[in-house]
Amino acid sequence: MNSSLNQPTIKKKKQKQARFIAGLFFIWTLALWNCAPSGEPALSETSFAGFTMGTTYHIRIVDMLLTDPQSRHIHQGVDSLLEFINLSMSTYIDSSEISRFNQSIDTTPQPVSAPLAQVLKTSLEIGRSSSGALDITVMPLVNFYGFGYQQGATHLPTKPELDSLQRLMGLHHLVVTDSTIQKQISALSLDLGAIAKGFGVDAVGDFLLHAGVENFMVEIGGEVLGRGVNSRGQPWQIGIDRPVFDQEPGRQLQHVIQLKDLTIATSGDYRNYREVDGKRISHTIDPRTGKPIEHRLAAVSIIAPTCMIADASATAVMVLGEEAGLKWLEQRLEIEGLLIVRESNGTFRELQSSGFSKYIVK
Repeated sequence: MNSSLNQPTIKKKKQKQARFIAGLFFIWTLALWNCAPSGEPALSETSFAGFTMGTTYHIRIVDMLLTDPQSRHIHQGVDSLLEFINLSMSTYIDSSEISRFNQSIDTTPQPVSAPLAQVLKTSLEIGRSSSGALDITVMPLVNFYGFGYQQGATHLPTKPELDSLQRLMGLHHLVVTDSTIQKQISALSLDLGAIAKGFGVDAVGDFLLHAGVENFMVEIGGEVLGRGVNSRGQPWQIGIDRPVFDQEPGRQLQHVIQLKDLTIATSGDYRNYREVDGKRISHTIDPRTGKPIEHRLAAVSIIAPTCMIADASATAVMVLGEEAGLKWLEQRLEIEGLLIVRESNGTFRELQSSGFSKYIVK
């Protein structure tokens, strides 16, 4: 995750691509599924967008007549909130709260802000319940493979390199309370890329609710919260892309689902990847093996009460794979998931948790 503030040069290309992808996905989906049918009066709507965390955000507010100054006030408030989150959780900002922790070699408890403590606690809970499939201490591997804030290696790791990197990791080396954070090995460093966007979506949603907004959609880089109704007076409808490599977002949809006071987050292997030693490697890394995932699970979409939980859970299921991932999903009653598997012949097969189908519109 990153922001438009002081980014390393090596990330600019990735940021530009991520912004383009997120923007296309959101605009295409809303244009198709959230406009009023011909002849049917639409509820009033205000929308605005911006950049955050290396991608775009979009907000749509429905059935609330806002003056230009009111709209600007909300827009500025959202930007300030997202900047605050970046200054806490972005590893691309050297002075951020998480970067200062990563750079420190102090193994005594350190003060932590309430939002960061909340994110860390949720990460630890999902990480432990998934047997380490989600591990926010994976930063050394993320950087080595070229998906972090450092220039990646031009080769796949040797066994000694992998062993050395994994010795710098481990959820058991991280202790979090409501007010403190502590690393038990000095080299421990954290990556919140699997949860920070989801937290940002939730935070913006809370901000809008406190501002008196009842019907809205918040989207950050494809992670979405739908609250209340859309301009047709119906639950918000979101397209889930079929996970085809290098395809324009929205070109092929696997499903359209509806959200009312719920969130959805998607993790997949088909957009963020690199070629190393002639091999395509996914940005999703299995912390247990230290290697990018290689199974046939291509994408996971999770519906949850909070986008923070949806975001982190989608990554956990992607790492677990189709069988273990679906089993883990069924044990967590608060979330539902769609798993799309890429077959060897190029077709796709899907698996759903037992309650997912009720959200499908098409």
